[in-house]
Amino acid sequence: MPETKLISAPDLALLSVELLVAAGATSGEAAIVADHLVESSLLGHDSHGILRLPEYLGFVAEGSIVPGAEITVDRRSPTSAVVDCGLGFGPVGGVRAMETAIELAAESGTGCVVTRRCNHVARLGAYVQKAAEDGLVALATCNSPIHGHFVLPVGGREGRLATNPIAYAFPTQGDPILADFSTSVTPEGKIRVYRNRGENLPEGWVQDAQGRPTTDPEQFYGPPRGGILPLGGVASHKGYALGLFVELLGSSLAGLACDDPGTGGNGVCFVVIDPSRFVDLDTYRKLVSETREYMKSAEPAPGVEEVLVPGELEFRARQQRESIGVPVDPVAWQQIVEHAARLGVSVP
Repeated sequence: MPETKLISAPDLALLSVELLVAAGATSGEAAIVADHLVESSLLGHDSHGILRLPEYLGFVAEGSIVPGAEITVDRRSPTSAVVDCGLGFGPVGGVRAMETAIELAAESGTGCVVTRRCNHVARLGAYVQKAAEDGLVALATCNSPIHGHFVLPVGGREGRLATNPIAYAFPTQGDPILADFSTSVTPEGKIRVYRNRGENLPEGWVQDAQGRPTTDPEQFYGPPRGGILPLGGVASHKGYALGLFVELLGSSLAGLACDDPGTGGNGVCFVVIDPSRFVDLDTYRKLVSETREYMKSAEPAPGVEEVLVPGELEFRARQQRESIGVPVDPVAWQQIVEHAARLGVSVP
């Protein structure tokens, strides 16, 4: 099998912009999408990084992503709003939704925004990271429509939930504390990464269509399709409950049915809090930083070098990948090359 390529982040971003513009995106849209995908790969979230570029280009070609779509803000109150993303690029709609939540928090101390008709938003943590860099606390949840219901309810062997991630971020005196995780054992994109590399999955991730444990990614994809297990192992009822929480925020709160086959894209909910409404911001950053150091001060268990906080590994990965390049698996690269040929874009 061909080897994974290492490509510099600037070169990968430039190529992504060229491909997206050739597909019909505006230069502004292309820059936002490319930035989100490359940043995700830099941080080590390959499942939501450049792997998604050929998928987005395919969605544009089939018409499910509408370049230049109008984004509207509806039902706006001092603390809440609904953002209709018009079935445009998900990261573009996601940025507008988070900007709206930040505006509401600046005005009223708290802002809550839900989306409609928002395509795949890429890495959910990108949005809460932006809020934390502005000195705000942020929570984000993200569901998917019925065709993305890969995750099994506890005791079931048919998917009823998507991988439904939760992300949060808190500002510190340095890098934010940032968590971004699916409420299933793994996001589907990571299974795709293993399949693209020709590798077996870790045990305990998925079941086949008959409800039997498997490490073969092809047994998950089928047909017939298997399912991803909820987060939690022996306590998977907790992951199931969290996944349902995300589903309800992303569908019911936006006035959408969870099982409507006509619903597309992600149902995103952003909650942003201005901590300066409760305590002086410098004091707040100091307190969160001290909490961070308190976590890290725990004596490591045998075989563990150090205790980490959420986000720390990702920020270290970014430093490393900015130096050595972004890994692009051979299947994703071949797909990018094929789209480039279709669109008349030269690949270096």
